[in-house]
Amino acid sequence: MWDLREAAEALEARLIRPTAPFSVFGAACDSRRVQPGDVFVALPGHRASGHDFLSEAFARGAMGAVVSRDPGFGTNLFLVPDVPTALRELAAWRRAAIEAPIVGVTGSFGKTTTKELVAAALSARYRTYRAPENYNTEIGVPLAILSIPDDVEAAVFELGMTARGEIRELGELLQPWAGIITSVGPAHLGSLGSLEAIAEAKWELAAALPEEGILALGWDSPELRSRADRCPGLCLRFGSTPDADFHPEDLVTDRPEGVTFRAVTPAGDLPVQLKLLGEHVPVLACGAIALAWGMGVPEKSAAQALAHVEPIPHRLQLRPAPFGWLLDDCYNANPLSMKAALRTLSTLKLAVARRAILFGDMLDLGSDEDRFHAQAIHDAQDQGVDVMFCYGPRSAAAFRFWNGPGAAEAEDLDALLTEIRKEVWSAPTLLLVKGSRAMALERAIEALVNHVTATGSPG
Repeated sequence: MWDLREAAEALEARLIRPTAPFSVFGAACDSRRVQPGDVFVALPGHRASGHDFLSEAFARGAMGAVVSRDPGFGTNLFLVPDVPTALRELAAWRRAAIEAPIVGVTGSFGKTTTKELVAAALSARYRTYRAPENYNTEIGVPLAILSIPDDVEAAVFELGMTARGEIRELGELLQPWAGIITSVGPAHLGSLGSLEAIAEAKWELAAALPEEGILALGWDSPELRSRADRCPGLCLRFGSTPDADFHPEDLVTDRPEGVTFRAVTPAGDLPVQLKLLGEHVPVLACGAIALAWGMGVPEKSAAQALAHVEPIPHRLQLRPAPFGWLLDDCYNANPLSMKAALRTLSTLKLAVARRAILFGDMLDLGSDEDRFHAQAIHDAQDQGVDVMFCYGPRSAAAFRFWNGPGAAEAEDLDALLTEIRKEVWSAPTLLLVKGSRAMALERAIEALVNHVTATGSPG
């Protein structure tokens, strides 16, 4: 909770129509997400301005708003020259008042899952706040900072990036005391050019830590191992092999209820049971246990707390479907996460006759994008996938390497859904849906589950 009057004074902003109460619990930039007690941040947009939704924000219970012009209504309006700049300044002011240690999470994949696992592990000892959903950008992180409760004892944030310097800027704002870097892989190759450049961009989180801080480091990535000596504080290694301080053994990853394994730690071995899917998840869980252990959480308590983490929407989320089962992994995609998803598709013990994939384009892979899409097709064949559907110009071009049933469509998702329906309704099927965020494949999931077109009309 923070005070609007104190914030306005700190920002040297004019507070228009000040009206009690002045206590704020959080912040939102989407009027549909405003909760009673929030401040609404009226950001400029490409199609519309947040100022156009002020009335809706106040109707939903906003206590005030950050604006660049007075709309003539509403109370407790911060009048500022530039709303995005004011949002960052407001978050920096609020961050200075928070004494709880903040943990940053980044990596080429698994960031959101790791954030949830770390928050759960820390909650075994501390009152823990975690940034919601994918609040991992220059807008999302400040909004999440403004929503940290007063009584919090630890806070966990995900840090995303598309270019060098972005994590550094988020780190300057967050001032994390601990961090975890999950991996380095071919995501954002188009923007950054090489794995070394990606590793350097991710390492900006480590550089933001104080000398007494803690870093959990993904030991499976050579690019991260080579930087371990640069760690400013305590470096805890986690990975899939025994040369990591924390690693999993005796993995059981084919159960639809979730994975189980034995976590090997410097303090002994621990049984771990998760509700999450994927062969990569035990390694991420070991990273969460490592970081929590470094922050004083007994390893047994941390491991037990991980059992309560629920499947995350659109991240290897197994859902019943009219044709059998749907493995919803449509939030994003890169070559590393594609391999992990294909292994999950092929190994899950389910009563299905076939295993299929709707493969959407993987974006921002640079000049090697053709090779990565072709490799995904070959990986699907190697994993025994029965039916392949490709959506988008890149995956559709790679479809020529597929030698089984299926179809490809570069642009028309509804046309491809017609082909998918013909195929998956002919026998019980497990269908994996995966592609980059910009492909918006949640449209396909909605269409297949609810029998509508990808645009939402009855089909």
